[in-house]
Amino acid sequence: MAGRVSVILPTYNRAGLIAETLDSLMVQTRPACQIIVIDDGSTDGTGEIVQRYSEKVTYLRKVNGGKASALNVAMNEIVGDYLWICDDDDLLEPDACERLAGKLDSDPGLGFAAGRHDDFVVDHETGEHLHKSPGYWLPSRPAEIFPDLLDGCHIFQPGMIVRNSVYEAVGGFNPALTRAQDYDMMLRIARVARGHLFSERVYLHREHSGARGSAAERFSTEQINAKWIKFHRMIFEPLMDELEDDELLAPEDWLRPEVAPVSDRVAKLRRARIYARHMMWPEALEALSEASELHVHTPLSHFERDMILGATIYNFGCAPMYEDPAYRAEVMGLKGRSAIGRSLAGLLGRSLHWRIRDAARSGKLGLAAKLTGFVAQSRI
Repeated sequence: MAGRVSVILPTYNRAGLIAETLDSLMVQTRPACQIIVIDDGSTDGTGEIVQRYSEKVTYLRKVNGGKASALNVAMNEIVGDYLWICDDDDLLEPDACERLAGKLDSDPGLGFAAGRHDDFVVDHETGEHLHKSPGYWLPSRPAEIFPDLLDGCHIFQPGMIVRNSVYEAVGGFNPALTRAQDYDMMLRIARVARGHLFSERVYLHREHSGARGSAAERFSTEQINAKWIKFHRMIFEPLMDELEDDELLAPEDWLRPEVAPVSDRVAKLRRARIYARHMMWPEALEALSEASELHVHTPLSHFERDMILGATIYNFGCAPMYEDPAYRAEVMGLKGRSAIGRSLAGLLGRSLHWRIRDAARSGKLGLAAKLTGFVAQSRI
């Protein structure tokens, strides 16, 4: 039996963009049973735009408090079996609801279904939509979705439909997060529910220079990374304390012949990679130090080496590792702990090769020289 789909569209000061998003919802080949626009106190006429769709859209308004608080209000009003949370500036593919909800219909044990997106910008002279591949995407198998999400967010809410029972199980959005609240929810959902990830595109993510956040804490695109780092720490500090080692990788990875005999070291390295990718360098270096003292006569496997080589590959970058004197000293100190520590320090240096090439191509010769010095020191 086909489940009913409720849509929540949180918005704040998107009068110039929200109509396009609503239009893309109106032409879905599988219509939603309910569309709620929750306006988080807009002051730019967003409400007047939404009222044009009043025959098919329920418009709710609240005092500004951030996206998470808006979503929590709207979630109390849904009537559907499935919930689709969309952003107010993105565009949904016409068959997105049909594809995602259809997967939930066909598999009662599935908690969520998600698909890929492309980024786009609008050419201001021609109005043309210029598409490009997303910055980060992984074709995760069901057992890999949560471990892959620990590395970085590759699933986004406009591309995901979730059973309402799953949202009821994990609870509401964290209102303390004015950024990365969606990522926090993805992690909570994927940790407890089985999902399916389509490789097909289900929506288009709009890139633009508009401000983000609540009225009390607005920030531009130039400030996004700093905000993300702050809020990722708020998410990952408690999460990493809760996680058991077996949650860090897919079950089949723990059964690999090169992993099983050194599983405690693999767990430390896995934690180090996760911390590093979220710019939590004190925790990452502590985990690397602990790993360097485990199974010191067993060389790192290719699986472990690849894990460390990927520790510095994320949008946030890894500047503190080579710029902060204390962190740099800790990396170099690994070499004196064991042969494993020497390998780890060398791998961290090797992971920066592509950044050296990128800096050189961009004319940032000072940065390229600094990175080259770090790489050379890590090998000595």
